[in-house]
Amino acid sequence: MATVYLAYDLRHDRRVALKVLRAELAAVIGAERFLAEIKTTANLQHPHILPLFDSGTADAFLYYVMPFVEGESLRDRLTRETQLPVDEAVKIATEVAGALDYAHRRGVVHRDIKPENILLAEGQALVADFGIALAVTRIGGTRMTETGMSLGTPHYMSPEQAMGEREITPKTDVYALGCVLYEMLLGEPPFTGPTAQAVVAKVMTEKPGPIVARRERVPVHVEEAVFTALEKLPADRFGTAAEFATALAAAGTAARMVPRPAIARPTARRWPFLAAAAAVAAAGFLVGAAITGRGGPPIAGFGRATKVTYDRGLEIMPALSPDGRSVAYAAGTPVALHVFVRQVAGGRPIPLTGDTTEVEWEPYWSADGSRILFLARGGVFSAPSSGGEARPEIPAPAGGSIVSAEWSPDGRTIAYVVDDSLFLWVNQRRERLLATIHKPALCRWSPDGRLIACASGNAYYLEPGIVFANLSPSRIVVVRVKDGVTATVTDSTSLNQSPVWSRDGRWLYFVSDRDGPRDIFAQRITSAGRTSGPPVRLTTGLGAQSISLSADDSRLAYTPLAASSNVWSLPVPSHPPVTATGAEQVTSGDQVIEEPYVTRDGRWLTWHSDLTGKGQAYRLALPHGAPERLTNDAYDDYAPALSPDGREVAFHSWRSGSRDIYVQPLDGGAVQQVTASPRQEAVARWSPDGRALVFGDLNPPGGIWIVHRRPDGSWGSPVLRRASGYWPDFSPDGRWLVFNHAQLGGAVAVLPVDSGPERIVADPARIGALPEVPSWSADGRTVYYKSHDARGVAFVWSVPAAGGAPTMLVRFDDPNHPSYRPEVTVGGGRLYFTEEDRQADVYVMEVERR
Repeated sequence: MATVYLAYDLRHDRRVALKVLRAELAAVIGAERFLAEIKTTANLQHPHILPLFDSGTADAFLYYVMPFVEGESLRDRLTRETQLPVDEAVKIATEVAGALDYAHRRGVVHRDIKPENILLAEGQALVADFGIALAVTRIGGTRMTETGMSLGTPHYMSPEQAMGEREITPKTDVYALGCVLYEMLLGEPPFTGPTAQAVVAKVMTEKPGPIVARRERVPVHVEEAVFTALEKLPADRFGTAAEFATALAAAGTAARMVPRPAIARPTARRWPFLAAAAAVAAAGFLVGAAITGRGGPPIAGFGRATKVTYDRGLEIMPALSPDGRSVAYAAGTPVALHVFVRQVAGGRPIPLTGDTTEVEWEPYWSADGSRILFLARGGVFSAPSSGGEARPEIPAPAGGSIVSAEWSPDGRTIAYVVDDSLFLWVNQRRERLLATIHKPALCRWSPDGRLIACASGNAYYLEPGIVFANLSPSRIVVVRVKDGVTATVTDSTSLNQSPVWSRDGRWLYFVSDRDGPRDIFAQRITSAGRTSGPPVRLTTGLGAQSISLSADDSRLAYTPLAASSNVWSLPVPSHPPVTATGAEQVTSGDQVIEEPYVTRDGRWLTWHSDLTGKGQAYRLALPHGAPERLTNDAYDDYAPALSPDGREVAFHSWRSGSRDIYVQPLDGGAVQQVTASPRQEAVARWSPDGRALVFGDLNPPGGIWIVHRRPDGSWGSPVLRRASGYWPDFSPDGRWLVFNHAQLGGAVAVLPVDSGPERIVADPARIGALPEVPSWSADGRTVYYKSHDARGVAFVWSVPAAGGAPTMLVRFDDPNHPSYRPEVTVGGGRLYFTEEDRQADVYVMEVERR
């Protein structure tokens, strides 16, 4: 915010620090208002607060004067020593907490606590620039964005500050002080990354790594105090800075306790992955630059490619044996897969287990090639690589399932994923929680066992089910096994998947669509798990979905996925049930279509498609109009819905680094961002009068939110209508919401828009099937939805909106016309849905090494 000068005070014969506000900031604030507000900070008198001597104007400049301290900043000390003695770190934090508590009781929040603003002189800590940020914020308000600056530093920024919330409480300072103490003890802040965006993403989504496990001399009560200060929700932190100080001294600095296992503290609420929250731009932040690696990646090029599998359907998730001579893979449909093993040189596929009833997927080889690990029945199993009886390795967790698992290089540990947690399994028991990551999947150990790379943000990419091959963006992260510290490797606005390591562990290969269709990229990784230099593109137009390397890097297996889906239609059956064989094709093209939706009047059909390589919004005038592209940008735009007047389209997009709702006028006007939060807002639907949107939160257990439009056309703050549930939609009269009831096994339920109890419309127990995305009839009397059985066969049902027995309308029992997506939408007396054709075969390429 300011340039700092060492100046001489002639009147008092002393040296002072003269801080001159940047000109663009001064222009926004104005002299009179700044001088009036700065009086608040001038009245702070505390032994650990650096006082304000004076303030004033000179021409167009605004300045304030503070003492010149003969000493150094805490940043200087940390730069020199990295870590401080435990007792001294606790003492500094306690003194700063006392200063914070004094100011907070007088209504002043610092907002920018960091090592640079803590001065060390004569054995005492002094907090500098106290209240300056508050004064600037109060004056500048929303006009701060005109300066291109943001208040706060990402490494010490609380989640609510990163979200851009206007009302910042003293608990923001408590969080920042927790970050500072964490760094004094371990030598680095709790969250680091190559960019301000990456740091903010971790602030919103990840838990801090353990302290005692990394530095045993830290008393456990100090670790507990730091973790309480670092809670994501302000309500879960200390009530005051004084309580923080009390907790630090609770057992005395001489207390010694047995260190706990390295388990990160759970938070009261999951904070989803968010990059670039609110107005937290990288401008003005100096984050450590990545070290550029020398030389190219170890793969010099690719040689001959051999097609290993040929059967119709999906043959995916290839895993090369350590010697590169055999490949294990999953084959079948998106919802029914089984693991097979095949020689690269040829021969018949061998079923790994012979079990034809359970879904098996994600095979991995043991280091000696004797067994293959795979997922089934929510748990982890292994079987002999030559085929045979499966052996359970990790049981399915209560109420959940494991979505990724792999042996460590020494075969003693299994890294596995449940929900947002990466665990380690040793000797038939869970050893510890290693890290919390947003929707991790496809995790891989580095050859030395020190790092684990995972895809994050789109766990449905290869998971069998109705949203298999989901198009949502994702990132690659690397986790240090010794302490759970997580580093971000890629962006989160592209699809980044399937990480695999080079044999020396210096390079990480992955699949990404950042430059068009999915190709293979290489990223140099340091021994500390950080990126070094930019990613290198290795292929062009390969279309790979996932990849695998042999242990010696001599062969690479991949599966190019050829996926095509279009919208089809059937009249609502008058004498159900009927088969879908007579459906009429509505759209055409080599594309993947998701989220078809018909407008209330039945005139328009909207959807999103990857026809151009990016997910974009389209519409078509029913029944036989030509497709019209509604969005045309560099981002992926999903689940479009036309406004009732047809002048705007609402959709969700990852353009901010997280799912948020946007509205775009169709006359070429500017796009409006409707939501900006750490939630995963998705699938917005308009109220009949066009004055509100309802949308869901894709993070379990979901949530139903309504946002209203103000008279000036801007959007207000979203209001939570229900704390769980998915895919809400307004009834045609605007009085009701239909949604998928997550807490009752996916039952279809109806809820009054304003207030009142909900009612269950369709209970899955009554039909033996799990309802999916519900949709209204034009008159609001009927609700439609799809379901799928264990074989992946789809059905369309109807049920009275008032409740009653569901009626099966359509069954998709023709294997040549499957419908795997969960949506069905109704308009003009017709049902609209997608039918898919997905084909993938396994290829193995020879690798030319440097």
